[in-house]
Amino acid sequence: MRRPIFWFLWPAATPGPLDEAAAQTKWVRVCERGPWRWGFLIVTTAAVVTLSSAALAVVVAQPGWLALALSVVVVIPLIALLARAWVAGTYVSDRGIKVSRILSTEAIPWTTVSAVVSTAGSRWLGTPLPIPGTTVTISDATGRVISTHVETASPDLWLRPQAFDATRDRLDTWLRETR
Repeated sequence: MRRPIFWFLWPAATPGPLDEAAAQTKWVRVCERGPWRWGFLIVTTAAVVTLSSAALAVVVAQPGWLALALSVVVVIPLIALLARAWVAGTYVSDRGIKVSRILSTEAIPWTTVSAVVSTAGSRWLGTPLPIPGTTVTISDATGRVISTHVETASPDLWLRPQAFDATRDRLDTWLRETR
């Protein structure tokens, strides 16, 4: 199958009729990136590209081990953290739910999920600063509670209460339909 250039920008093909054995195997983001996350990611990406090009210019202009080591120690972790920031979010499939954070990822099969619960308390735009709000958490059969990115103050849903309600309902629907 030939793909056009920049194939990831083209809309997906409309699916045909499905049989009962059809399954969603690809991880699907529960909530699309919101305007605050887009703004942060674009500005941060521009800053990292600028810093990387400046570090490359320093290494080329003054070749030396110190400049190379400093550039590698600073630029490589920044690029890795930025890549993880682009991926961070809550994903679902027929296999389970996956919460991908900057430094960790947790995946739970739907068979062990006992409840999708809205809890009081939120964090301002993903920072550790607590503010009033609502967070959706996942409880599993062992009693472990996992916080998702579905918060009233997350960068994806901040100042968009209808989007929060729709995302919460989407998680409830996935739980109900995969059992």
